[in-house]
Amino acid sequence: MAHEIWRVNVRTREGRREPVPDAWQRLGGRGLIARILLEEVPPSTDPLGPDNRLIFAPGLLGGYMLSSADRVSVGGKGPLTGTVKEANAGGRTGLALARLGIQALILEDQAPDGWWVLHLSAEGARFDPADDLSGLGVYETAARLRERYGRNVLVSASAHPEVWPFRPRG
Repeated sequence: MAHEIWRVNVRTREGRREPVPDAWQRLGGRGLIARILLEEVPPSTDPLGPDNRLIFAPGLLGGYMLSSADRVSVGGKGPLTGTVKEANAGGRTGLALARLGIQALILEDQAPDGWWVLHLSAEGARFDPADDLSGLGVYETAARLRERYGRNVLVSASAHPEVWPFRPRG
């Protein structure tokens, strides 16, 4: 399975795919997040500022259909400690990213305003307007997204309405 790094700038709403650097080849999940932050985010970066990264990284065994191996790590520079903060989740997100060949999804910058859905597929990344979802809970949001995109989509969402970098500015 070919792997790539997908970078998405949430301000410009542009994405690009790039090869996995040699130094990242044998990393996944939490280790890959730490390496990316070490190489790309200066220590003085404001954790809530546009120079931070929000990184989604499946583990190295993601996509191989092994029991409990399709987890995903999500991390960035945390505002509480100013160091690497990572959370790990089960479900199907890690599997879905691995099946798209994504070793890491790196979200960069900050969205200027409004609410958006980041839609990932084999064709790439795109942003769809989502102001109609503002203020809804996770379950209602997921139901509406399945109505919009179909039942065979994976929805990864946050229960908190002000998650960086998608919180509206202003």
